[in-house]
Amino acid sequence: MTLPKVIGTNDSITLITGKKTRVVLLNNAATTPPFEKTLKELSNFLQTYGALHRGAGPHANITFLKVQDALSSIRKFLNLPDSHALLFTQNTSAAINLFARMLRLKKSDVVITSSIEHTSNNLAWHYNTEAQIVEVHAFEDGSIDFDDLEKKATKHGKNLKLITMTGASNQTGYIPDIQKLSKIAHKHKALLFIDAAQLAPHRKMDMKQDGVDALAFSAHKVYAPFGIGVLALPKSLLDNIPADPGGGSIDMISEKDILWAPPKERHQTGTWNVTGIISLAASCKVLMDASWKEIEKHELELVKYMAERLPKVPNIAMYVPAEKYLSENRIGTFPFNIAGIHHAQLASILEHEYGIETRAGTICNHRLVRRWHKISDTEQKKIEKKIANGDRLASYGIVRASFAIHNTKKDIDLLLSALTDIAKNGPKLKYKAVTHEEIFIPMKK
Repeated sequence: MTLPKVIGTNDSITLITGKKTRVVLLNNAATTPPFEKTLKELSNFLQTYGALHRGAGPHANITFLKVQDALSSIRKFLNLPDSHALLFTQNTSAAINLFARMLRLKKSDVVITSSIEHTSNNLAWHYNTEAQIVEVHAFEDGSIDFDDLEKKATKHGKNLKLITMTGASNQTGYIPDIQKLSKIAHKHKALLFIDAAQLAPHRKMDMKQDGVDALAFSAHKVYAPFGIGVLALPKSLLDNIPADPGGGSIDMISEKDILWAPPKERHQTGTWNVTGIISLAASCKVLMDASWKEIEKHELELVKYMAERLPKVPNIAMYVPAEKYLSENRIGTFPFNIAGIHHAQLASILEHEYGIETRAGTICNHRLVRRWHKISDTEQKKIEKKIANGDRLASYGIVRASFAIHNTKKDIDLLLSALTDIAKNGPKLKYKAVTHEEIFIPMKK
């Protein structure tokens, strides 16, 4: 079976060294390129672009029908129960923040999360709710300690309102047993929320079968353009005053009283991101039309190929043991470093000398990366002081390569060849540190 085509996989650039090369797209955990079919569908839609819920007319009616069809596709993509609704935000972070505010938790309530969550699924709970945040221990390979989860869920049982976990780690590729998470949460009559930003593009999701009460993900992770996030949640949570009231959230307002719009309408305030919804739905349809079995098979082959070969690169530091990728169901995100080279410089060398896109830093998972680098409290304070004074390169970090549907073994070979060359011979160019931007740039000859 031929996998869906994405834009940009054959783009070439001329490197600063003068060599012409194909761009190797290995930063997919940050952003995936869009599907060809998604851009075609979006282009067709824009020919009859009209107001949504803000007027009457032929184009407005076409837009309304297109959005209704798109909503159905997104619901099908999630296997969303009839008891649940969809809300749209700017991205996954915004969706989690909105969900946290909508729950209106009290000081006596407890939210259980893990110690290795993406920042989006950590800060949202600390700053948008009064609830007590309890963290479950996680191992250095990014996996959750389910024994610790069981103990803490039992301890806080009567006050436990929510368990919130990543569906797949942006750093280690770890995928927790979601059905097991659901059983623990529901045993204590709590909700299960899944941060599905990394799960959505790599595995078939089934909220009904897996017992997921709410989840969030973003279009730019599932081969659609930037700018829209999805929050799927129980309709029962909508029968409240909206957390972000605005245009469309009321039916009538006077000096003293507010008549709120129906629950299913009052929370989606302002003009909807129609192009975002259409694009997201188009990508969801492409993924559903393709075979999830073939997608997973292809990506797992890439994971196996990388895990078998990356340890052979000279002076490589791998922070998740290769055998974890070979024996477990993980998505293709690999954190690594080369001894003696700053992580940000390594990413810059890969970019400017080889045309390979990766990402460097702590990548929204600071505490896990700190554990990998064994940073003491004393060292941490010194690092934080330097960062506060403008030296963002003082931070520890890693380089991450992340795979997607369009990647091939050839892409991995090019990365491994580049890393081997760098490890043996160092960079071909001289680089200048730009501390306030946390990057290295090549110096002009």
